[in-house]
Amino acid sequence: MKITKVRAVLYQAHNLIPGWKVSLGGRDTYDLVYLRIDTDKGLVGVGISSPGAAYITGDTAANHLQLINNLFGPAIIGSDPFDIEAVMLKLDSLAMKAEAAKSGIDLALYDLMGKALDLPACKLFGGMVHPRIRVTRLMGMYGPKEMAEKVKGFVERGCSALKLKVGTTLQEDVERVQRVRDAVGPSVTITVDFNQACSAKEAIRRIEKMEPYDVALVEQPVKANDLKGMAMVTKSVGPKIMADESVNSLAEAMQIIETGAADVISLKFPKMGGILKAKKVAVLCEAAGLEYLVGTTPGSRLADAANVHLAASLKDLTLPCEIGEFERMADDPCTGLEIVDGFLSPPPRPGLGVEVDLKRVGLAD
Repeated sequence: MKITKVRAVLYQAHNLIPGWKVSLGGRDTYDLVYLRIDTDKGLVGVGISSPGAAYITGDTAANHLQLINNLFGPAIIGSDPFDIEAVMLKLDSLAMKAEAAKSGIDLALYDLMGKALDLPACKLFGGMVHPRIRVTRLMGMYGPKEMAEKVKGFVERGCSALKLKVGTTLQEDVERVQRVRDAVGPSVTITVDFNQACSAKEAIRRIEKMEPYDVALVEQPVKANDLKGMAMVTKSVGPKIMADESVNSLAEAMQIIETGAADVISLKFPKMGGILKAKKVAVLCEAAGLEYLVGTTPGSRLADAANVHLAASLKDLTLPCEIGEFERMADDPCTGLEIVDGFLSPPPRPGLGVEVDLKRVGLAD
C-alpha cells in the first residue's frame, strides 16, 4: 500500500462555555486542521492537527496548512503508511520542530493502518492495558463563585476529577480552590494549572495556602524554561508538580528528569509530534520512575479518540487524563466517542474509531 494524496483544510470549532481563559490569555474559537491521506488501495486515513493558542505555542493554522499541503504531504507521496518511523523521520528532515503539524499526519497514519488491519489504533502501539480511562474535566479561569457553579455540572454527570485554571492573585486563586472543594465535596480529585503565572517563591506560597483543600496536582507553576525554579517548587510542596509547557520533546523530558523539576509529565501528542513520539516520552518516564498523564487537546472527538487510544496503552498510567474536552466544543464534525460516568474507553472500530463527516470539513471526494 502506498500513499497517493495528502490534503489538509481549516475547520473552526467554538467553545460552548464563553469567556474561557487561562493566565496567559483566552479565546472562544479554535482553529483546527483536518487532513486526509489517500492510498492506492482505496483506504483513507483522517487526522487532525491543532496549532493551539498562538500566545502559548507561537503557531497558527495557516502555518499547518502550508506545511502539510505544500511540504510534508508531497514529500510522503509513495511512502508505505506502515513505515511510520521512516515517514516521521522524513518530516523531521524537512522542518525543525513544527511538531503539531506533524502530529496530524501521525494520527492519519495510525487511522489508516488500523483500518487496513481492521484493528483499533491502540493495538498498533502496545495494545490495551486500561479498558477505561478516568477523565479529568477542565474549567477556565472564572471568578471563584462562577467557577464553583460551573464545575458542579461536571460532577453531577459522573466526573470525579477536575483541573482548575488559576493564576491571578493569591487570594482569588485560593478562593477558587476553596469554593470548588466546598461545591464538589471531598472525593473529587482537584488539579490546578497556573500556566506559568508565578515565580517559584510565589507558587510555593499559593500552593501551601491551597493545601487545606486537598489539591492533588499542580501544573506548570513557573515559566517553561525555569527548571531550577520548578525543581524548587517540587521539593517544597506536598502536591505533585506536573510539567506541561516545559516538555515538548524527548530531550526536554530528559531535562525534567535530570533536574528533578517535576513529579509528572503531561503527554500531549500535538506538541510532541504525534502518538509515536509521545509513546517514546512515556517510555522514558517509565524508565526514570516519573509519572505521566495524557494532557488536553481541545477541539474534536477525533483528537480525543487518539488521546484515549494513547492513554489505554500506557502501562504505568495511574492518573486521570484530560481527554474529554470535546464535550465543551460546538460544531464537532465527529461522532462515536462519549464520556460514560466519568470514564472514556477506546472506540472499538478500526483506526482511531470515530466517524468524521468529511463533507462537512471539506475533505469529501
